[in-house]
Amino acid sequence: MKKGFTLIEMLVVIGIVSVLVAAMAGGFMKAPKMAEKAKCQELVANTTTALTALFDEKGIWPQALIKNNNAEQGLDAEAAYPLAKAGMSLSKDDSRKRLVGLDRVGVVSPWAATVAKRLGSSASDGAKVPSGGTIADHRLRYALDLDGDGVVEAQVGGEAVKIRATAAVWCCGADGKIEAYSRGRRKDDVYSWAHGQTQGVQ
Repeated sequence: MKKGFTLIEMLVVIGIVSVLVAAMAGGFMKAPKMAEKAKCQELVANTTTALTALFDEKGIWPQALIKNNNAEQGLDAEAAYPLAKAGMSLSKDDSRKRLVGLDRVGVVSPWAATVAKRLGSSASDGAKVPSGGTIADHRLRYALDLDGDGVVEAQVGGEAVKIRATAAVWCCGADGKIEAYSRGRRKDDVYSWAHGQTQGVQ
């Protein structure tokens, strides 16, 4: 007598396979988002390293960086120029002391960089990023330790944050919104510092 699977056994197997496929599909859908955030974290870390190295080499902050310090426009083409001059991989025009090519929008998140590449020479601050915000919203923000006390005082999404560092860099997530630090660190914003480096922020 041949023994086969009962209908109930078949339904149980199909149910288990369906659950596994659904779980795998969810993981595959999250993978691109996680990869973009990892790129953003790397960019923020590299920019912080470049800022710190620039100060260590010169002993002073370039005027263009001081001028944009803790400002909404962040690392625009003018503020990012000293980093390019110091060897960070950005294209520059030394005769005009400005960034050129795709970098003329400054240092932006991977989400905005994709838009800038697609638009080419017509890319501008106001260009929309599909995941949210504009290119200008996706620009990296920074704050510097201007008084040399080892503490950076930053305004992160309107919230005052004190960070033990020479330079602090942060960026919005895919949504293009920089949240107040106490909220943003629980969401998708990216920071160059660990929570343990902050003073008086819960």
